[in-house]
Amino acid sequence: MKSKLYIRTDGSSSIGLGHLVRCIALAKMLVENFDIYFACKQIPDSIIDEIRNAGFSFMRLQNDEALLPVLSPEDLVVVDSYEIESDYQLAVKKIGCQLVSIDDLHEKPSYADLVLNHTPCVSPGEYDAKPYTQFALGPDYALIRPAFLELAGKKKQQAQSGSVLICFGGSDSRNLTRTALNVVSGFKQFKKICIVTGAAYRHQESLAAIVNEHENVIHYNDISAEDMAGQMAEASLCIVPASGILTEALTSGAKIISGMYVDNQRFVFENYKKANAFISAEDFSEENLLSAVKKYFSQESPENALLVDGKSGERIKRLFRQLVAGQHLHLRKLTSDDAEITYRWASDQQVRRYSLNQNEIQYADHVDWLSRKLTDPKCLFYIASFYDKLIGSIRFDLHGEEAVISYLLDPEYQGQGLGAVLLKKGILSLCENTEQNITRISGIVMPDNISSCKTFERFGFTKETEGENYKYTMNIG
Repeated sequence: MKSKLYIRTDGSSSIGLGHLVRCIALAKMLVENFDIYFACKQIPDSIIDEIRNAGFSFMRLQNDEALLPVLSPEDLVVVDSYEIESDYQLAVKKIGCQLVSIDDLHEKPSYADLVLNHTPCVSPGEYDAKPYTQFALGPDYALIRPAFLELAGKKKQQAQSGSVLICFGGSDSRNLTRTALNVVSGFKQFKKICIVTGAAYRHQESLAAIVNEHENVIHYNDISAEDMAGQMAEASLCIVPASGILTEALTSGAKIISGMYVDNQRFVFENYKKANAFISAEDFSEENLLSAVKKYFSQESPENALLVDGKSGERIKRLFRQLVAGQHLHLRKLTSDDAEITYRWASDQQVRRYSLNQNEIQYADHVDWLSRKLTDPKCLFYIASFYDKLIGSIRFDLHGEEAVISYLLDPEYQGQGLGAVLLKKGILSLCENTEQNITRISGIVMPDNISSCKTFERFGFTKETEGENYKYTMNIG
């Protein structure tokens, strides 16, 4: 039976359609594993039709709180909105749901279990999040539609330099499409100018006047993702804003001119600019656009960084499967009755390979060690069950205000993302332990234990070198 996934987002001609577009992209990545419901206050009718035609359910909300009574603890919730406050996230968490926040501004405290942000050059330290929060940051987690995932995976062939595509998203409230067209139409080098406007575009008449003056201009309105990907693949230059459409354009192999025109695009703009993803048109004024197009034709034009590889869908599916798995993984206090199974795990060659103590373990020594740990008031020791099968353990050795983590997973259950779930559950148990005043968590990892390194990093631990190993730390306050 599939889990239910509710996606709380909005879009309109005034706030743009970018949130809706990337949430539909996310839904298409996850459709095989979830029954998906979109819950929106503001949304164009054409997007409702798109959602339903894709096989997803739709709920129109009168207010944000209208979704809460519908939710149950088994559900997953995705929130993607600049207007929804942290209190709403907390209300979702209190119901018991697993919560995902798509957040490219990191301006508000987050209670999410997973934060998604496909902007480059972002770090977990920029978020005010909880210790149990995992982060999926950067273009490896690009929220782009299937046509663009496919385009990203194709070998790029540079299009002829005489074609340009202009698109400012679904609404383009400032009619920057026309501004860009005014600029590029002055360059005879462009033999084909393709303009794409969206479902919420409201400036058709003013645009038509200039389109009709030029035989080399083609205007498409509200086209499919497949057609859009096709047009981008044929373009040698794309002019797009620093929003979701920029990430899609990066799959095309074309050179890109981008900029920002509203404050909530600033962070995305600056970070993609830092990653050398485009030629900057700054605020999209005619002067800056003109300068950017001249740079495109000059020898100064840099190659775009290759940021999007088309594999983000698989990475995101794994993370959502982890969230579901977390609902079936539970911890209890470890006891002396667990000596035999913990010995079997600890003495396994695959586990020993990444153990800081490489010496062979004798069963009697293990029993003595376990007995000392179980009676040590400065040790918190848990064993994990997954669908009622014992699968691993996690231990915290307390040194003042610091808790040092050691965890291991039964080799039969490795490779399924359960190590991250085990670490999360352990951190939650530690934070709920009011008897200890813990302000810092740390873990020592061997450099070739790549899986554990990535797990600590996704939780926002800071890495430093300690001897031949890495020490990962997190301040939990």
